[in-house]
This record gives sequence, structure tokens and C-alpha cells, in this order.
Amino acid sequence: MSDNVSKIVNAFMKLSDSEKRKVIEVVVKLQRATGALIERQIIKSYGLESMENATTINFAPVPGGCPTCGK
Repeated sequence: MSDNVSKIVNAFMKLSDSEKRKVIEVVVKLQRATGALIERQIIKSYGLESMENATTINFAPVPGGCPTCGK
């Protein structure tokens, strides 16, 4: 398993059951998407477009690293 996959699985395991269901719902829809336009529509429908269009990352001081990605 790659380091990226390991970090995602670790973050997923920390979610509540309802959050896990929502993540699975989004991933399944993205897997079934048949093109970039449909993927963008799915991302927008879940309010995730800000992540897609991000051009900067704010690295605030966090002891021990990010709990989501581990960086």
C-alpha cells in the first residue's frame, strides 16, 4: 500500500459512521462518472469545488502534523 493510500485510510477510519457513509457516497459517484464534466458537477454538488480550485495551502503551525494527511 502506498503512503498516500495509507494516510487516506487512516483518516477515513477516524471519521464517524455518518461521515464514512458520505465519503463512500462521493467516491462511488466519482467512480461512476463518465467524464471530467460530470466529475466537476459531482464535486460542485457536494461543495468541494473550493478544494479543486485551490492554488495555495496555508501551513499553520501544528505540532505533530496534520491529523488528516500526516504532513
